[in-house]
Amino acid sequence: MDAQSILTLIKIFVPVVILLAALNVYLFFRLKDIDLFEKWDANKINGTLFLVFCVVGIALSFWGMAMYDDLYILIHNPASKQGEVIDQMFWITAVITLIVYVVTNFLLMYFAFRYAGSAGKKAYYYPENNKLEVWWTIIPAIVLTLLVLRGIFAWTEITEPAPDNAVQVEVTGKQFEWTIRYPGLDKKFGMVTWDSINEAKGNSHGYHFVSDKNTQDDFNPQEIHIPVNTPVKINIRAKDVLHCASMPHFRMKMDAVPGMNTAFWFTPTMTTAEMRKVRNKPDFNYELACQEICGGGHWNMRRVIVVDTKEDYEKWVKAQKTTYAAWLEGNTPAPATPADSTKKTEPAKVASAN
Repeated sequence: MDAQSILTLIKIFVPVVILLAALNVYLFFRLKDIDLFEKWDANKINGTLFLVFCVVGIALSFWGMAMYDDLYILIHNPASKQGEVIDQMFWITAVITLIVYVVTNFLLMYFAFRYAGSAGKKAYYYPENNKLEVWWTIIPAIVLTLLVLRGIFAWTEITEPAPDNAVQVEVTGKQFEWTIRYPGLDKKFGMVTWDSINEAKGNSHGYHFVSDKNTQDDFNPQEIHIPVNTPVKINIRAKDVLHCASMPHFRMKMDAVPGMNTAFWFTPTMTTAEMRKVRNKPDFNYELACQEICGGGHWNMRRVIVVDTKEDYEKWVKAQKTTYAAWLEGNTPAPATPADSTKKTEPAKVASAN
């Protein structure tokens, strides 16, 4: 059993043991007709405990955030220009929320302490205050409207048409993996259709290799490579059920919906090597994950994203083997053997892409 499991058990059993011991002590004194709490003021005790809980609880909340600060992805080192805007929105929302959280909870607990009931005290009847209600309706409405509008502007930016020089990448979610496609040197995706998929012949994407020449330089790598400081458009598809393409380090996320093409674009600002130095983690990698529970293998839907310099990215693209070349290797009939050379043969025909 590891240390974390032991610590968890201690957290569970120690309070239970203390509670049972206290209960036994209380029952012992009751059997002796001794009431330990006869002179206790329950309201005052509750009010004091409320105040202690408030102060300690708020302090522990901030301590917990500080303790695990280095484990949070979404508040450190946004790796895209759009991510910087999203982080800014996050911090504005977090600060406003924290202020409201601290003020309202402190007042709630303080009032329970300050105005605890006692013998002879009569509660003050305060039925309404129209002016106060107007203010606490208008101010939150204005704040929330500004936050929503800022979010709409950010959303519009990442979903509007990408710049003409954007690198195009397509990711397709299926149970339980992401498949990746690049348009090749012509920068044009070839046509793919679901009814052309033929796994047995190495055409898992549904390419029209014979009829559409644009498919012949497309390639399907195991990793996503993108160049730094260059717009990148991620085209998203789903093959079976609902998935969600999430790139948390770039603050990008979009559902992958069967029958509907979705997309977003962003501009990465730090290469993988630079982020490893910033975070002091030599084994760090950006990643594409699925954030929509899509079945038993959902946890396995991960692909590594590598942000290269522009020069390294161009070299990587040129080094990739096209899917068409791999398909030809698997579907071109083998040459005749010497024993068959006397037989009449016909020119070899390439198998159908479908």
